Amino acid sequence: MKVAMSFFQLRVLPVLLVVFASACTRETKPPPPPSAEEGMKELAGIYRYIEYSKLPLPRKPEDFSDYVDSMPSAFERIKQGDYVVAWGAGRSTASGAAEQILVYEKKAPTEGGAVLLRDGTVKQMTAAEFNAAPKAK
Repeated sequence: MKVAMSFFQLRVLPVLLVVFASACTRETKPPPPPSAEEGMKELAGIYRYIEYSKLPLPRKPEDFSDYVDSMPSAFERIKQGDYVVAWGAGRSTASGAAEQILVYEKKAPTEGGAVLLRDGTVKQMTAAEFNAAPKAK
């Protein structure tokens, strides 16, 4: 029995230590940032909550500050100007709302990009589709 312990202690244990040590020292890459669509989905949820709760509609970026935990990606993009918001407009299921753009990526008019429609739909639009679509007011 003592011989088996010596073999384990001398051969296997050092190998295990090297394996575990190398696994602990590997650099892990940070996860990629959320896509523009993910940020729009965060906003869709916030607008749904605002509508359901009958809260005032956002009129400036700071109006979203109470919802930062629910929309970390979207809030940063709004503050940085990467998302353009139709301030004072909200979610709607009225006729024609499914075509009205509520929030869009800053690059959408020239390059296309992600948009949030007033009915809560998130989708990609080309620049031509974006420019032809009605904007929420």
